[in-house]
Amino acid sequence: MKKIIVVFIMAILSVGLNAQNVFNKGGFAINAGIGLLSADGFIPSVNVSGEFGIFKTGDVGLLSVGGILAYKYSTYSYSWWNSSYNYNQLTVGPRATWHLQTFSSDKWDAYAGVGFGMRFWSDYVLNNTMTDLNRKAKVSPYGEAYVGGRMKFKEKLGLFAEVGYGTLSSIKVGLTFFL
Repeated sequence: MKKIIVVFIMAILSVGLNAQNVFNKGGFAINAGIGLLSADGFIPSVNVSGEFGIFKTGDVGLLSVGGILAYKYSTYSYSWWNSSYNYNQLTVGPRATWHLQTFSSDKWDAYAGVGFGMRFWSDYVLNNTMTDLNRKAKVSPYGEAYVGGRMKFKEKLGLFAEVGYGTLSSIKVGLTFFL
């Protein structure tokens, strides 16, 4: 009888430990934020990404899949040359993220991931005589790699930060909504 009680207590404790991670199998989260530190030096981008936890990778992590949508618009006037530059960029694509779950925390989530997709951009320059418009548009593939973390401060709300390469900005920060 004593062994049955010990096994029962261990089973309850192990279930409790698995439930203490911020992001679990079957979980859905949406990140909404801004991107900073872009390669082109323009104003921040607006980013929305979502992910769904699909399966555990043993006792060390969880794999999730989702996607990202990011947009940036910039304009700049060169008063010295009497011309202006306008820039639009949109990226969209799927992502796969691995969440580290070797530590039990109901507030913190650490993750790393990769993604790919399409980048749509256009720019136009109005020359110094204000009569000649130079317009370009292009579609190209992109790849990304990133590491990030979340801090959950309410049951359905938290903060996120990501550092990486490939989308519109090297640093992304914002809110996470857990559904």
